[in-house]
This record gives sequence, structure tokens and C-alpha cells, in this order.
Amino acid sequence: MVLCIAGIIIFGILGIFSGKYRRYFKLSMHCLSRQMTLRPCDTNFDQELRAKLSTGLGKKSPALGRFVFRRYKALSWAFVALMVLSIVFMGIGVYNYVLYNNCNGPNSNDFCIFNVFDGTADITKLHPVGTDDDPTLGDISAPVKIVEVGCFSCPFTKAAEPLRKQLLEKYGNNVSFTFRTLPIPTHNLSWEKAEAADCALEQGKYWEYHDKLFEYQENFTAEKIAAIAQEIGLDTTQFNECYTTHKYYSEVKKDYDDAVGANIFATPTYFINGKPYVGPKSLAQFENLNIGDITGTCDE
Repeated sequence: MVLCIAGIIIFGILGIFSGKYRRYFKLSMHCLSRQMTLRPCDTNFDQELRAKLSTGLGKKSPALGRFVFRRYKALSWAFVALMVLSIVFMGIGVYNYVLYNNCNGPNSNDFCIFNVFDGTADITKLHPVGTDDDPTLGDISAPVKIVEVGCFSCPFTKAAEPLRKQLLEKYGNNVSFTFRTLPIPTHNLSWEKAEAADCALEQGKYWEYHDKLFEYQENFTAEKIAAIAQEIGLDTTQFNECYTTHKYYSEVKKDYDDAVGANIFATPTYFINGKPYVGPKSLAQFENLNIGDITGTCDE
């Protein structure tokens, strides 16, 4: 049975790219189905597979070909065992990623294959972005100042949204949180959303508009820009005039230029007291950055 399982895996993958391996995949399936119903395999598939693999390897190394021919069944079992282990570890990684946004567990900043960023970018080239009249939550004189640079149309910026509320709820006046936009040109209406959010800021409802932009991010249309303004109770006449005249184009352009000048290469990017962190982070990961120590809280 193990030879059939190995064949299904190997030729199932190879069959995607080449039709000549699909025959072996079908033979593997046939052989396995018979053996699972306690019937002997009625083909010579295992002998054919063994001979083909050994012959192919033997052309490059006769000794290796002979070794594989003699140990073929043991090697097949080893292959299946490794496959099972890889599936288990993959499952653990997915579980950790869903819960902690890191496949290595809640207290790790190590590389994770599921992360949007591959960890090879040089974050030492990032420079802090300043803040002036940018929308900020919390005490602006707080000892820990967090600045997020994000894009309203970026799904990863949206995925990191719950973190803002968690940080402010846990650390209170010890933390301030500022959001600056980096409209990504290839993202749907990203620049227009940034301008519209600043028009909402003019009426004191930036964060309400900000949250709605992320809530309606999927399948967003230009008509939704005005609809959100009405939904959150803005003066729509004032908002529409602000938006259609591009009153805050220069403000959005400044945010964009500042981000580019700071070498920011992806959203969301965070700066904690000027130190950069790239990509969505869970609360547990932020706590791993010793925010508690910075804010003066006690850990036991």
C-alpha cells in the first residue's frame, strides 16, 4: 500500500505539469483502492515504478540505482513518514498563524512562511515618519508613540485594524496611535479614499470614516465614498465640496512623499518611538517588543 500512496503523491504533483505522469497517478489510485478493500493489486505497478526509478538513477550512478532498487520499499515508507510529519507541522503552523498571526507561536518574531513579507527586506533602511496634524488617538504626550503607515485598500492593513483598539484599551494613556496613509497606486481607489478620510477629519469624524472604509473594503466603488459620509452623519454638502475639489490632495501627497522618503516598502508599517516594524502584528507580538517595559507597567 505504501508504494501506491507514494505514487499518488509524487505523480499527482508531476501530473499537473506533464500528461505522461497521469497514467502512473491513475495506476496508483487503482492499486490503492483495491488494497483498501482487501483485494490484491491486479497490476505490476509497484514493480514498474521500482524499475523505472532505479533505472533512471542508475544512469547517473549505478551504485545509487542498485541501492534504491534493493531498498525501495523502505525508502517509500520513509517518504510517506516525512510527508505525514510535514502535514502535521504545516497544520501547527496554520493553527498558530490563525490565532497569533505567526506560524511559530504567540511569542515569536521568527520567519513565518505564511507572512505576506518574506523577511528578506532590509528594514534598517527605514526612517521614522513624523507627525503634525495627522489623526491621533490617545494622549499625544504619551511615552510610547505608535505611528502606523497604511493603505485603505490594502487587505493586510485591514487585517491589522483590531490591534489599534487592543493597544489603546490595554495601555490607555501610556500610548498614542497615529495613522498616516500610503496610497498604493495599484490598489482600488486608494488615493481617493485617503482624500475622503481627510475631508471627514475636517468635520471631526476621521476615525468613524476610517473604520467604514475598511469595513466596506471588499468590492468598494466610488459611490461608496459619498454614501459613507451620509451614513456617519457628516454634512454631505461640505464633504462633497471638499472631496470633489480635492481640497486635501496636497495633504495626501505629503503623506505619500514622506512614506516614500522613509523607504517604506509595504503596508502596514509601524514605528514605535521611531523603531520600524513591518507587516500585520498581533497584540502578543507587540507585547513581545517590550511595550510593557516602555510604558512602565510591571510584569510578573
